[in-house]
Amino acid sequence: MNEFDQMQEGVEGVELPDVDLDAPGGGGGGGGNNIVFAVIVVLVLAFQAVSSYFILKQFLFSSPPEKPAKANKAPETFGQVFQLEGIIVNPADAKGSRHLLVDIGFQTEEPEVIAELTEREVLLRDNIITFFSAQRYDVLTDISMREKIRDRVLEIANYNLASGQVDRVFFIRYVVQ
Repeated sequence: MNEFDQMQEGVEGVELPDVDLDAPGGGGGGGGNNIVFAVIVVLVLAFQAVSSYFILKQFLFSSPPEKPAKANKAPETFGQVFQLEGIIVNPADAKGSRHLLVDIGFQTEEPEVIAELTEREVLLRDNIITFFSAQRYDVLTDISMREKIRDRVLEIANYNLASGQVDRVFFIRYVVQ
């Protein structure tokens, strides 16, 4: 008997059982670890599925918050509108290569203001053309400047009136090319 055979017999003649390491569950006690690992994987997947469900339900499938009910408010009265159409100007820095086409509506509650706007249309048109032609192209195309331009047109309209005033200004058409 050689040394290797003696080692397989064990200490003091006790024989060790032959273990086939390639067989399922072989290797002595590794099968229990596989079951624990499988249970952990199943629990982690279940946790992810449940948390994904609640996240999707909360953010994607929830209805938008309800708006508070509006008080019974009377509809806003619109008044009368005077339209100034077909104003075409070249911006200050365009050198004839660009132009602005604008139609403007002037809203008022007073009928006598509409009559006065009609009577002074030529003066109003001239003042508005002068204002728009003094603006640079980048000012006329900047959407953030639109409200300031609207306010200035309102000031010009009210400056030309002797009785009453214009309440609001609308740009019916505003095309810059």
